[in-house]
Amino acid sequence: MTSRMLYEAKGLHKQALKAYKHALDVDPGHVPSLVSIAVVLRKLGGRSGPVARSFLNEALRVYRMSSSAWYNLGLLLRDESPTFLREAADCFEAATVLKETEPIEPFR
Repeated sequence: MTSRMLYEAKGLHKQALKAYKHALDVDPGHVPSLVSIAVVLRKLGGRSGPVARSFLNEALRVYRMSSSAWYNLGLLLRDESPTFLREAADCFEAATVLKETEPIEPFR
């Protein structure tokens, strides 16, 4: 478990956010970090929804097959407004299909 994940697990969201952003400095297209930043922003709440959505959209631009990005985009849309429920359901469906077809161990 990385220090970023430890910060998040301990509820130290601001430290986790800083660590995930540092990871993006090293690799701007690192999909797990893009998704993790969006998750932390969603947990922080406030007006971070559009920013979190932009991180998820970037993750999906880099890798359309990320079940985690689709799932978290669905959560964000679901919580944002009842008008986005159909889009949220589509995201959840995409996440489910992708998760079912993911290999147990990532290819290297």
